[in-house]
Amino acid sequence: MTETLFVRHGETAWNAEGRIQGWAPVPLSDRGRTEAAEVGASLAARHDVDAVVSSDLVRALETAEAIADAADVDVETDRRLRERDFGSYQGLRSTGFFERFPEMDLLENGADAAAYTPESAESWLDVRERVLAAADDLLDREGTVVAVTHVNPIRLVVGEARGFDVVRALTDLSFDNCSVTAVDVADGVVRENGTDHRS
Repeated sequence: MTETLFVRHGETAWNAEGRIQGWAPVPLSDRGRTEAAEVGASLAARHDVDAVVSSDLVRALETAEAIADAADVDVETDRRLRERDFGSYQGLRSTGFFERFPEMDLLENGADAAAYTPESAESWLDVRERVLAAADDLLDREGTVVAVTHVNPIRLVVGEARGFDVVRALTDLSFDNCSVTAVDVADGVVRENGTDHRS
């Protein structure tokens, strides 16, 4: 069987605090490490995992290593699966963020916010381009591939499969830490959306 399973990394302290992580080297929390071990064991029990491909950011890599250990495979990395580079916004709390930085608000400013590029960072359109290129490569692979990434890349992949534009993908969809989302390689349709496979 050929399938691609997109896994959001486990919880970090910044997730719990509501901070914007971007490319910051934030490790998993104790809870996140437990989540990673649980989802790894569940995936290994439910699937014959052929490969684990991960964002190279530390929180994703830690999650991927737990899954790969359970599945007895090696971890490959792909920088294209990274979260958005938020530049100087990284580390800020999400509460009240859009009041301070309305140019970033997708709900209020739509396509303009999607195209906005902060200094030394990326626009959402840039992120979408690299993430979908990575997803196309993953979907072309044979066997069962687990892709460990971040919430926004998963939103973009699922949104593309559902025909959403970038704004709708990023504002309508949500995925929990260590959720698993399966995408059917044959037709690009999402078969499981944010299903948590932890036992």
